[in-house]
Amino acid sequence: MTFIQPEKNNGFLGKFLMILMVGLFSGAIWLVVLYNNTVNLAHGAAEMRTELQSVQSQNAEAENKMFTLLTQSASAELVKKDNLVQDKNPEYLETNSQWLYASHY
Repeated sequence: MTFIQPEKNNGFLGKFLMILMVGLFSGAIWLVVLYNNTVNLAHGAAEMRTELQSVQSQNAEAENKMFTLLTQSASAELVKKDNLVQDKNPEYLETNSQWLYASHY
C-alpha cells in the first residue's frame, strides 16, 4: 500500500531550487526589458541625429540667404528697386536721460 507524504520531499534543496528558478525567470524577463529599452534608445538617438542634420542644413540655407541679401550689391539693388534715398545727416530718436533712469526704479 502506498502512503502519500507531501512533506517528505519538501526539504531545503527543493526550496532552494524553486527560489533559483524564480530568480532566473525574473532575471530573463528583466534582460528582455533592458534590451528593449536599449534598442528604443538607439533608435531615438538615430532619429535625433537625422533631425539635427536636417536642422543644420536648414540653418545653413537660411544663413546663405541672409548673406546674399546683405551683400553690398544686393543692398544696392534693393535701394534702386524701392527708390530709397540715403540720408547724409540722419536724425536719430533721442531720449531724455533724466527720465530714463527714473523709469528703472
